[in-house]
Amino acid sequence: MSLRTSFLGLDLQSPVIVASGPASHDVNQVRTAEEQGAGAVVLKTACSDRYAEMRSWPRPRYKLLDWDRQIRGRSKAFSLYSYEQGYSGTLGDYWEFIRACKSRTSLPVIGSIFAGPPGEWEDLAGHVESNGADAVELDISSPHRPGSLAFESTFVAAIRAVARGVKIPVLVKLAPGPDVPDQCVAAEQAGASALTLCNRLRGIDVDCESQRPILHGSYGGIGGPWAKYYTMRHVAEAAQRISVPISATGGVMTGEDAVKYILLGASTVQVLSVILVNGWESIGRINDSVLSYCDRKQVHAVRELCGRALEHLTPPGEITRWSGEPIDGPRNDWKE
Repeated sequence: MSLRTSFLGLDLQSPVIVASGPASHDVNQVRTAEEQGAGAVVLKTACSDRYAEMRSWPRPRYKLLDWDRQIRGRSKAFSLYSYEQGYSGTLGDYWEFIRACKSRTSLPVIGSIFAGPPGEWEDLAGHVESNGADAVELDISSPHRPGSLAFESTFVAAIRAVARGVKIPVLVKLAPGPDVPDQCVAAEQAGASALTLCNRLRGIDVDCESQRPILHGSYGGIGGPWAKYYTMRHVAEAAQRISVPISATGGVMTGEDAVKYILLGASTVQVLSVILVNGWESIGRINDSVLSYCDRKQVHAVRELCGRALEHLTPPGEITRWSGEPIDGPRNDWKE
């Protein structure tokens, strides 16, 4: 049994991909990801010159919330709150970064971009392609993106422009929310090669003593192990409505988490918080756990697991419900 799998025509040594973020900001990190057994890396997001201010980050930019040191493994209960935006260098630096990753590693490299009008997205994607990236992810869902940009009015046109303008696969990263299934359909129709589900939620925390928002003083991205259940729902819903692959991300801390996402229809999983909290060795532990599961279930390839749980998903109207009366009869005498 091997964890090797194919995703968008790319040969991956594992279905575990390093998500775009602080763990994919320089070539040494990409080399480490390869050594630890990652299947691919989505590079830190490059922003167009229109959003050059997003290349500078406040300090500090991370805080662990609800960190329970008493739980064995120190990984089960926390929220990662942060404010970190785009790649910190210029676009020219980013193109050089892609070339360096491709020359110094054998991992599939996925560029990540954020821009404004459709033409900007197409231009950045073209440079990602021409500098050797194997695919491009459109980060239309960053919790720090400008609030004036909307899915229907901005991003559908951007997806369409990029899909027409490049030959490499185009992933579209969506934010969690009630519109995810419909947005997945719209993105596929616009030409997306795959969907990444889902980015972090936008949240805020307050210091009670100072009575001020923490860190940089405004909203930030928030994620952690708790997010997986919400995102698993989106993966399951989307897998039943679209034909393009899904790369699931959000709260993956263990091999069991990865397997659950795959059983619900994901082809790959993306990890980040677990690396920041528990180290790069987390990738190997997740891989070993997935491999052990596949051996125990006599599965010969990870792709054989994809969507198996959906076969047993019960429609709401068919859920078995208790229809009998309580043994002692109905109670109508409850008092406050």
